[in-house]
Amino acid sequence: MELEERLEFIKAYDPEGMDKLKRLLDRKSYLMDKNVYGETFTERQFDLVFGPLLHSGYDRAQILKALSEKDDTVPGLAEKLSLEQSRTFDYIKDLLKRNLVEIVGFQERHPVYRKR
Repeated sequence: MELEERLEFIKAYDPEGMDKLKRLLDRKSYLMDKNVYGETFTERQFDLVFGPLLHSGYDRAQILKALSEKDDTVPGLAEKLSLEQSRTFDYIKDLLKRNLVEIVGFQERHPVYRKR
């Protein structure tokens, strides 16, 4: 998936997360020119910073999309989206903290989450 498609997907499901990525992208030319210490970033250095942030934002947006379709547990989401359970749980904790998902019950010993 192309960068623009990923950004549009994130924007559709997690506008707040997209705002953070957009602020960083807007600073790219400044960072490539110089930072506060007078140092310049190379394209590769910027990608090393931005790449993981984009990947995490996309994964969180996928979780929000899945939860908007059907309430689910962390193991269910991890399997459906082909993510590690620990990473999925970290994303869910972030989404809970940002008040984007809520716990609506339990399935066996696992909380069931719903998109707000």
